[in-house]
Amino acid sequence: MISCLRLCTFLSFWKGHTIIYSVAKGLFVLLVLTGILAAQVKETLAIDFKTYLQGAKAEILRHKKIIQEDPLDAVAYFDLGMAYLALGRHEDEVDAYQEAIKLNPKYAVAHYNLSKAYDLLKDGPNAIKHMLRAQELYSQKRNHTQMRKVQRQLKFLNLKYQGLSSSISMDHQN
Repeated sequence: MISCLRLCTFLSFWKGHTIIYSVAKGLFVLLVLTGILAAQVKETLAIDFKTYLQGAKAEILRHKKIIQEDPLDAVAYFDLGMAYLALGRHEDEVDAYQEAIKLNPKYAVAHYNLSKAYDLLKDGPNAIKHMLRAQELYSQKRNHTQMRKVQRQLKFLNLKYQGLSSSISMDHQN
């Protein structure tokens, strides 16, 4: 490495250039290479995002086909909701989870995800209502891991929507 630097310095002086010229030339090459690599990475990310979108849209079509074959499949509606989530289509996500819950009212994870979707849509009362229902269902199943997860979400929702949880809890019990 040192001998290479000495050789570069010698050649720079021999050609009438100073060491500063060699350093500047090296930095220029480094900047050009960085620019080329950054452009390739940006192009790769654009291609990957396009691929992601195509995959997510294909997933939606696949779940719709499954639902068409078996319209009473609550899991297919739930999976459709998850596919809509991947594209940020939260209104469609809510519709899919609601359909899953119509088919299976005790579908705890569907209530949980529906609550999260309502929260993304800034619909606090419905978000809290379905999170409370998920808590009730997980409690019946004695699924303590999920119960703790739901309790953390309820605490978050309660803070976010300023005490709606207690009033909704009263309505939910009546």
